[in-house]
Amino acid sequence: MKSGFTLLEVMISTIILSVGLVVLLTSFMNCQRIMNASQDFESAQYVLQLGETAYPLPAPEQVNEDPLESDLLNIDEVAARELLDTLEIDDLPRDRQEDLEKYTFRREVDEVDEEELKRSGFLYTVRTIVAWGGGRGRERNETTVITLWRKQK
Repeated sequence: MKSGFTLLEVMISTIILSVGLVVLLTSFMNCQRIMNASQDFESAQYVLQLGETAYPLPAPEQVNEDPLESDLLNIDEVAARELLDTLEIDDLPRDRQEDLEKYTFRREVDEVDEEELKRSGFLYTVRTIVAWGGGRGRERNETTVITLWRKQK
């Protein structure tokens, strides 16, 4: 009687091992993708904090003009590097600064008709948007924080 494995047994075990490795590698790739997305959102949160510190929402009495036209409420797109310079933050590690290069901050007030404005008690919707990515054929991502802001009558 011969001892050892037959060719069929070796082939079946190789197939089972291959399927297991494919499943394992797919799981690792998904985990890496989720970790990258998590890091992007953490950086977006940091840029949001920088933007809110550099350009805080004004008190209602500070806005004498139409909120839709106010430069205090509507902030054009600002690069994260500009936010760091405005706040005089220069002690970040170089790799962190380079990571933040792809992020921008902006704020805009949603348009609303006069009737709805009166009905809501002069409540405006202010959107603060942090965007990133978009290089080399990649989709540009963004996250939005919505704040309700009331104008004084």
